[in-house]
Parts: sequence; structure tokens; C-alpha cells
Amino acid sequence: MAKEIIMPKFEMAQETGTVSRWLKNEGDPVEKGEAILEVETDKVNMEVESPAAGILAGITAGPGEVIPIGQVIAYILKPGELLPEKKAAQPATAAPAATMPVTADDAPLRATPLAQRVAESHGVDLESLSLAQPGARITRADVEEAHNRGVNEQAVTISSTDKIRAVPAARRLARELDVDLTIVEGSGPDGRIQSPDVRQAAKLKTKIAPIPTPAAPGEKTIRRQIPFTRMRRIIAERLTASAREAPQFQVSMDVEMSRAMEMVDDLRSTAGPNEPKMTVTAFLVKACAWALQRHPGVNAAFENDAILEWADINIGVAAAVNEGLIVPVIHQVDALGIREIAARLTNLSARAREDQLRPEDVQGGTFTISNLGMFGVDRFTAILNPPEAAILAVSRAAKRPVVTDDDRIEIQLLADFTLTADHRVVDGALAGRFLADLKQAVERPGVLL
Repeated sequence: MAKEIIMPKFEMAQETGTVSRWLKNEGDPVEKGEAILEVETDKVNMEVESPAAGILAGITAGPGEVIPIGQVIAYILKPGELLPEKKAAQPATAAPAATMPVTADDAPLRATPLAQRVAESHGVDLESLSLAQPGARITRADVEEAHNRGVNEQAVTISSTDKIRAVPAARRLARELDVDLTIVEGSGPDGRIQSPDVRQAAKLKTKIAPIPTPAAPGEKTIRRQIPFTRMRRIIAERLTASAREAPQFQVSMDVEMSRAMEMVDDLRSTAGPNEPKMTVTAFLVKACAWALQRHPGVNAAFENDAILEWADINIGVAAAVNEGLIVPVIHQVDALGIREIAARLTNLSARAREDQLRPEDVQGGTFTISNLGMFGVDRFTAILNPPEAAILAVSRAAKRPVVTDDDRIEIQLLADFTLTADHRVVDGALAGRFLADLKQAVERPGVLL
């Protein structure tokens, strides 16, 4: 019996998945557990494994198509086995060809996908065409000839892009790149337009685009328009909702970094050849876990009109990738040593850059650190990573003059720590106490051991 391959669910709130690419082709033999395709979710790309050994057949979803969770997208067949009748008769990716009555006996008339799009673009009624051979296939040339003759002067205005066969991802990309789908030749089944087709059309459009004229006084000239990637869209939606829904406030402290930097240097110098490189960020993760243990009210979230304090301390570290920002999570940090944290952080960062994170790598965070010190940033504030109640922004460590309690001036290595908190969960006093304990852990790192 044919084994169904369905669009899997990787995340709790996931309703659809996007086929990123098939790793195996129609008709290829596969083994049970072998990766056969990649599916894109809101956060990561995931490989889908074959549920059985056999032949991959009946693929009904191409790259870029958004598929509801649980829908069948392919089958695994045993040698000599056939596809189920329903799927074999009409694959989901195939659409019935356009048929138009052209003779008295209603002989079917088929139009090529490109001819349909050109007809829709020019407002040509395919039913009005007269061909030399009834039942022949209508081509683009036939449509253009009819248009030039003005055969259909009373054509009804329609929205051509709504009739074009294109996967949802290609339609979104076309809108972002300002590409007219009526002029795009599709490479998918039955001429269906895929995302690569739109990108190719956009490249050709760019090559012949006129040089922009100088802007009139008081106006601006666009240098280039950058379309939103899926990741940037998710970032925009989540952080806009965060800024809109959560009453956020910031608390800052200067933290002396000399002893922390010395400790990191000592750990680097004593590391074995196969141990990961120790970083300031790894040290900060451990210090934050120590402070969160003492202030569980910060390790919390606001959900369903209630404050939830988490038993686990799972700290996310914001990481820049090519398409934007992602926050891999180190789980149960309070139970890990600094070297273990460094190892996990190194592994997560490497897989984030290679787009190989799993859903569990970016889920379950209870607190986030955003460190821009390596870029020379002196101070900044971060937006809450919902549904978490707090996020810490860390600047660079720089030498600055400080007046001591006995009125002396000292040069200290200081960094700005700014905590952004959800005022529904965290009050100013709690935020201040948390930062004070975090400052102690960084300035006196022996308390972490």
C-alpha cells in the first residue's frame, strides 16, 4: 500500500509549511529515514525524512508552495505499486487545461499557459477565436494576432494576475520585486510560475530599466528597492507587535569589565586543543543565569492575563545571519558550566550561519541577550523578544574616567548594560535589583564558580 508523505508540523502554532526544495526527484529510490525534502517554517528550514523505503512518486507540491499541515504532498511506493487512483488521475499540482467551445459540436480547444496569460493581459476572449484546425492548441501568436485585429473589442476587464498559474511564493515575490506575472514564462508543471522564474524576470527587467531621472527639488531618488525576505517579515511582525502590545521600559548600569575579561582570557589560555573558544558572550550567559536564579520574576512572561515564572532558565543569544536576525537558545543554562555554554554557543552560531538550526534550537527561550560590543557600540536599547519579559543589551567595554568614593579619578574598563523589561511583569525596583546582582557577578566572577 502506498505510504503517504504529508506536510509535517514542527512548531506548536504552525498552520502551513513551505516546500523549500526536494532533495530527491520523482521516481528516485529512497531509504526509510533518508532526507527527501526541505520545508521552511517561520524560523528555520527542516529536513523531512522518508517514512518508508521505496520509490518517491506523486509529488504534488513544488518549491515555494505553501501547503496546509497534514496535506499529502507525495507517496512512497513499493516496486510495481501504483499511485492511489484519485491522486494518479489528478495530481494536486496539475490544473485542467483551458477548454473553450469553438465549433457547433463543442470540440475541445486547449490553450498554452502563456497564451492564456497573454489573452488575459490584452483582454482577448479565447472563446471568440477561430482557428484553421478546430481542436488545435491556441498559441501566443494566435492571441496576439487576434488582439491586433481587434477581434474582441468588448473584452471584459479582469485581473490577469488572479488567473495566472503561479505558486503563492512566486506571487509574493512578484509583488515585492514589482514583476508583471503576465510576462513571466513558468518552468513548473503545466507552465506554473515558480519563484526562480520571477527572479529571472526581475534580473532581465533590471538590465533594461531606464536610468532614473534626477529628483525634483524637495523629492528623493530611490537608489534601490530591497524586497522583504521571509525572515525579515517575521522579525518585523513580531517586534512591531512587541512594541505595540508590551509597555516597555529600560534600566541601565555601568559595569566594570576588567576581572571578567581576565577570567575569559584565563579560560582561553587553559583550553584544550579540541575545546571551543571562550567568549565574553558565553561568560555573560552564565552571569545572567546566576542573576535570574536570584530574581525569578525576571525569568517570566505575560500570557493569557497572567504572569508565568519559568522553572527553567533558557537564554537566547541574538545572532546576525545573512537574511536578518535569529535567536538560538541555550536551554537550562543554570545547570551548565562556562565551558559547556561556550561549546553550545559555538555550535548554535555555526549552524545558524549555515541555516541548519532545528525548531528546538530557537524555541523555549525565557530571557535574551543582545551583545553589540564587538561592533564598537557604546550603548543601545533592545526590543523585547515576545513573550519574554526582559532582554539585556550589552555594549563594548571601553576605558573611561570614573570618580571614586574618595574623590579620586580612576580609569576603568566599563560597559553599558541596559535591561528592557515588560512593565506588566517587571517593576523598576525588580529590574534594578536584577541589574545590581548581574553587575556583582560580572565584577566579581568568583561568585559564579
